[in-house]
Amino acid sequence: MAVGCVRVALAVLLQLSVWLPVALQCSVSEIQTGQVIRLLNIMVQSENSSAASGSTPNPSILLALRLASHHDSDTERGMLARLQVDAVKRVQEGLPFSSGTVALYCLAMQASCADPSLTPAPGLKGGKKAMDLRKLLEKKLKEEIDNIDSKNVPLTNYYQVSLDILALCMMGKPVTSHSVQRLIEASDNGGFSYGEKYSVDTASVAVLALTCVKHSIKAPDRMVLRLKILNALKCLIKNILQETTSDGLIGNLYSTGLAMQALSVTSTNYDCSRTIQTLLERAGSGSFENPMAASQITPSLENRNYLELNKLDCKDFEKTLDGSVLPLAPPTAPEGVITVHYRVEDGIHYSFNDSIEVTVPVGSSLLQVMEEAAKISPAKFRFTVEQSSWGPFVTSIQVLAGNTEERTYWQFLTGSNALDQGVGDYKPYDGEYIVAKFSTY
Repeated sequence: MAVGCVRVALAVLLQLSVWLPVALQCSVSEIQTGQVIRLLNIMVQSENSSAASGSTPNPSILLALRLASHHDSDTERGMLARLQVDAVKRVQEGLPFSSGTVALYCLAMQASCADPSLTPAPGLKGGKKAMDLRKLLEKKLKEEIDNIDSKNVPLTNYYQVSLDILALCMMGKPVTSHSVQRLIEASDNGGFSYGEKYSVDTASVAVLALTCVKHSIKAPDRMVLRLKILNALKCLIKNILQETTSDGLIGNLYSTGLAMQALSVTSTNYDCSRTIQTLLERAGSGSFENPMAASQITPSLENRNYLELNKLDCKDFEKTLDGSVLPLAPPTAPEGVITVHYRVEDGIHYSFNDSIEVTVPVGSSLLQVMEEAAKISPAKFRFTVEQSSWGPFVTSIQVLAGNTEERTYWQFLTGSNALDQGVGDYKPYDGEYIVAKFSTY
């Protein structure tokens, strides 16, 4: 559980101001590099398939590929072009484009040596040939902060607000002290928790954002803000470390990569070798076959972080990915069937609580369990999904749909523990009890 942080006296803060984080050396060994290349190949193959099918590119994957030591330049250049086209299309056609998504697009473009403020956009009104995504992000962040000021919550969440501040800072755009202060206040006052669960992902991106802002502060009249940031960073790192498990994971399997970035840029000592060992073990067992999941750990496995985007070489890369580096044995199809106990529950209005036992083949995903339940009893177990960067995201069950304004969503649990994988990736075991609970955050 995260702890609140008491404001530190100015004298103590002045002592802290000499702290200049330097990234710790924490990365895979040379003989382990092949496992990283395998994850990079998973992302490249996914994006090539996505391009062939006309699907939306994933900026988080492009970020990870650009930070890697080995590259497929053709895939990366193609992703950049698709991201630019998609960004312009979203703006021109009024398609969903949340602040955090705009921020990720800007970061991915920067990492690809492209200026987000000069995004090619032929056919714009007024004869303009480029769209300024930086200005769009400034506008999006202001809307988030205005909503915090009026309703005490952002339009989206503090993970996206942190991404917004990080992206603007990385583009060299001064972020208002008010925006930074609102993020710091949220970190102090429980804004990074969902129910009783502390969001290591949010805290980690906030650390990256605040560290970037701290480095950018030069003016004497902003030194008080810098000292507040230093205090907030110490508190955030303490909370992140408190989420470390006995096997070295931080938060959960999929938040560990971002947490490692946060610990690296703040020169925090922790059992890095144990964390890497666990990540590689889990990668070997197939936990990062989802390309988005792979993108969250590959930078940290090579001791890279998002604050290094502006330092990347824009020339052609000498090292290229070779899909034959790690030949993969064809997966063997498991045999047999399992029984899963599945329950859907309205945890807000208490309007229904329905259970069913479902028999599916060994190795089936939770999504397949849900589909089988919906076939057996459509009235009780019908559901809808939307595709997200992490795969299928459940938007409704029966007649209840998640709502961002009401901050409701469908949470999936095994026993009393929230799942750390999506329904398309999680594979239940025989006899497992899975609950889909309509909840608030």
